[in-house]
Amino acid sequence: MATASDASLESEPPVTVLHVDDDPQRTKLTATLLEQKMPDATVLSETEPDGGLTRLDAERRIDCVVSDYDMGSVNGLDFLELVREEYPDLPFILFTGKGSEEIASEAISAGVTDYLQKKGGAEQYEVLANRVENVVSQHRAEREAERSRKRMQTVYERVTDAFFALDTDWRFTYVNGKGEQLIQREESELIGNTVWEEFPEAVDSKFEREYRRAMETQEATSFESYFDPLSTLFEVHAYPSEEGLSVYFRDVTDQREVRRELDREKELLEQMLETSPVGILVMDPEGGITRANERAAELLELSGSELTGRRYDSSEFTVTDLDGNQLRDDQKMFARVMDDGEKILGERIGYEPPDGNRKILSVSGAPIYGETEVERVVIAIEDVTDVRERERELERKNDRLEKFASVISHDLRNPLDIAQTRTELARAEHADDEHLREAERALDRMDDLIDDVLALSREGEVVDERTPVQVEHVVTAAASTVDLSDVDLGVEDDLPTITADSERLRTMFENLLSNVGEHAGEGSSVRVGPLTDRDGFYVADDGPGVPEDERGKVFEHGFTTDPDGTGFGLAIVHSIVEAHGWTIEVTHSQSGGARFEIAGVEEV
Repeated sequence: MATASDASLESEPPVTVLHVDDDPQRTKLTATLLEQKMPDATVLSETEPDGGLTRLDAERRIDCVVSDYDMGSVNGLDFLELVREEYPDLPFILFTGKGSEEIASEAISAGVTDYLQKKGGAEQYEVLANRVENVVSQHRAEREAERSRKRMQTVYERVTDAFFALDTDWRFTYVNGKGEQLIQREESELIGNTVWEEFPEAVDSKFEREYRRAMETQEATSFESYFDPLSTLFEVHAYPSEEGLSVYFRDVTDQREVRRELDREKELLEQMLETSPVGILVMDPEGGITRANERAAELLELSGSELTGRRYDSSEFTVTDLDGNQLRDDQKMFARVMDDGEKILGERIGYEPPDGNRKILSVSGAPIYGETEVERVVIAIEDVTDVRERERELERKNDRLEKFASVISHDLRNPLDIAQTRTELARAEHADDEHLREAERALDRMDDLIDDVLALSREGEVVDERTPVQVEHVVTAAASTVDLSDVDLGVEDDLPTITADSERLRTMFENLLSNVGEHAGEGSSVRVGPLTDRDGFYVADDGPGVPEDERGKVFEHGFTTDPDGTGFGLAIVHSIVEAHGWTIEVTHSQSGGARFEIAGVEEV
């Protein structure tokens, strides 16, 4: 026979019972007998319903209410209604001497937990004790289950992934808020229904295969699969148990696109790396080469496997300055980038490959940072051996031109000066001598030729140093030294600012404008403006122009259509253009005159 020592309540806190009956003798007897049958229980007694409500509010630990039915102005069912207003789940047993079926039916309809009719003898208190134990045990179990459910719900709602739970019959038992959003269904629609009924499109899909395999093997599974009805790629992690399946999932549709884009970018960078005409080395923070493209292997004349793993300071790399002096380790590009933490561009070094055929390399380096420190260093290598040779050849050419200019200015100018002086003296004595007049004109022409040859030789030197120059200002300055009294000069406002040698640029415009003054004729006009289809500018006049069959000759030394000209003016223009690395072309203007277009300039 069940007693208060029943094992079902051994681990639970002691039971507190509130007994309400308007008969003080009944309350005393009931308390005594219940405490006998339930040794760990406490029975509190009240003779009025109001007192019972007050005791409920005061104690806040009562597990069960036992109430009589007939208590004067307030009967047991009225008392039940008052209790339910504040304590809707508290067990309530109606223990009454009135046993009509009408009262029993009314009590059950009102929501009483249990109904027990008073009888004679002590055995009825044994039954009452059992009823109290049962309803309290059930109430405590339900309360604990509800607390557990709320705890689990809190956990599931805090999970950043979407989540749903299935029982062993594939019925939904829970769906968190994130899950509702992703599957676009309310939890209330799903609970108690099977996943296959609610989502028939999942049948015979990867979702079904993976879920069933997890349940059969009792092993967790992870997978990705696209669900057409929701147009979503899901990443799924499913964990089986004896109670069912817990499924965590999230939308990775955008992530897949990001991964695809990253893969495309990676492939693009890989292709760029391997097809680059520049050698690329990637080094770790210790200076070990972790990657080398094919061009780097070609330039260093080592295979990719021979390069990978070597350190920048390996004795197998012979690196020198341009004079052939071997560089110390701290002078090498990797060490300097690591020390400074900044990129270094276009430094030239000497490199002696295994075959001993020395090269000149242009080397650049840049750090790749992690969160705070350099994680890698990228080194770019270009072979500039031929460039270096061309530069040396240009230097030698400039030296020869300088020596040539010196010879002309000294060795030819001195005897010419003497001849001009002698002729001038002779003319003073023989003013009408025809031969002396012709000799004087010839000497003057020789003087002009020497000036032009000097200008040609000096202007043809490669331009090493350039500064920003406003073309409009240079044109204005050049025009002030050229006779344009019969020519209308127009200079457009939007001429560019370029990098150039300003003095040589002025000489170029002086010769172009002089050419207009000599060939365009009186009343002509000349305009200087920017090119619209490329970087550069033009000089155009409305004179007779240059015949098409002569346009290829106008820049040759000595070519002229003016009997008094030296034929060096446009040759000097061409030399200045070439010295800057630009291009010049002669064509016709809209008015039919000559148009010179200078392109390839570097605008600021």
